[in-house]
Amino acid sequence: MRVKNFSTIVFLHSNAAHMKSQNSEIEEQIIQKIKTLRTERNISQSAMGDILGISHGLVGNIESPRFQHKYTIKQIYTFCSFINYPFEKIFLSESELSSSDFLKILIEKIIDYDE
Repeated sequence: MRVKNFSTIVFLHSNAAHMKSQNSEIEEQIIQKIKTLRTERNISQSAMGDILGISHGLVGNIESPRFQHKYTIKQIYTFCSFINYPFEKIFLSESELSSSDFLKILIEKIIDYDE
């Protein structure tokens, strides 16, 4: 794309920065948590694609707020197993994990995410 002037660049940049996510709030939270875990472990999008059996382009689309893509429950479980991270910690806060109803809360959150 050819940009003719500086104000166009500023507009394009600010427009991208304020772009609303195409995913629900819980989907965005889970995607960001997985992205954080991935980057903290220096796992590239390409390596993530290999781990999950998907293309690195799809990983990029999932992590981008411009697209309404998300990881499947199976992909989340596969990633957690690969990095030896408790699956339930993807969905639950520390206080929810300590709750006597944590299993019910976990199931509800998985259902919310998967809808």
